[in-house]
Amino acid sequence: MAVDYEALFGAVEYDPCAALIAIRPAYMRLRVEKSVQRVTFRDRTVEYHAGDLEQLGVLVAQLESECAAKQGRARPRFAITAGARRAR
Repeated sequence: MAVDYEALFGAVEYDPCAALIAIRPAYMRLRVEKSVQRVTFRDRTVEYHAGDLEQLGVLVAQLESECAAKQGRARPRFAITAGARRAR
């Protein structure tokens, strides 16, 4: 899911770490309380509902990844496998 940060945050240049600080608490409260959460970042306010939980989780994961890369601590991701299948 590609995020249009210019539309979301109102600027071409954005700080994913600052956006994460604004969005992550609302995401965590939404997971626990399942009630409407408001996020205010700069001059914009967005409301998230329980139905937005999956999409908001994707946004938080993307911001975490971009923030880690910006800070020079990007971590590789590995898939867990159960082994290879052999042709018979």
